[in-house]
Amino acid sequence: MRRITSRNKLAVIKTCLYSIDLFYWITGVVLMCIGISAQTKLRDTFVVINEASSGVPVIITFVGVIIVSISSFGAIALMKSNHAMIKVFTGMLLIIILIEIVVGISAYAYREKLHRNLLRSFLKTLDEYNLESQITRGVDDLQRNFQCCGAQNYTDWFNTTYGYLNSAVPSSCCKTVTRSCGRNLSKDAANINQEGCVEKLKKWTEDHIVFIGAVGISIGFAQILGVLLCYMLLRVLKEDYANL
Repeated sequence: MRRITSRNKLAVIKTCLYSIDLFYWITGVVLMCIGISAQTKLRDTFVVINEASSGVPVIITFVGVIIVSISSFGAIALMKSNHAMIKVFTGMLLIIILIEIVVGISAYAYREKLHRNLLRSFLKTLDEYNLESQITRGVDDLQRNFQCCGAQNYTDWFNTTYGYLNSAVPSSCCKTVTRSCGRNLSKDAANINQEGCVEKLKKWTEDHIVFIGAVGISIGFAQILGVLLCYMLLRVLKEDYANL
């Protein structure tokens, strides 16, 4: 009877772990798809936001590959019921949890500094508008997609080479593109997006912070649950081995 109970425990724990492992695997695949898509579609925009951000899609893709690899290793460890492999899998989960905590705390602690760096970098990038094609495309795409103009507001353009030479803002600043859009601001000011892109990005992040936080907490909870279930699985396997 005890043997049957132990077997049932093993089946329940393994089923739960397979479900969590599948969740990890799906998360990894989604991150890989997001990273690859961002690399192909948003490369110019990332360069505009921050020169350092141009590597963000690669990092996202790399993280996705790591998660898929770890979840695949976990699935093999569960199938084989191998003590050593399950311990390694548990260790990997613990390391990921610690990294996520450190990254989360660092991002929160340095959020204002990140905002200032982004603003400074964006203002510098605006000065290269119409001089480098990739930056020009990226700025236009960002301003159209977020319906913004400049860094803090549309007047930032007047401190750039483009604004000084043309006494205008790019047509991507316009709510509705017309022939004279951006060139006659005294008459067409109402047709210009007044808010800056850095401020819009900050607001977008704040508006979605609840969703981002909920996703992060869900993943973290699943990881902690995975560690606990791995510990329980190791105990049950040890009991079974002792009873042989």
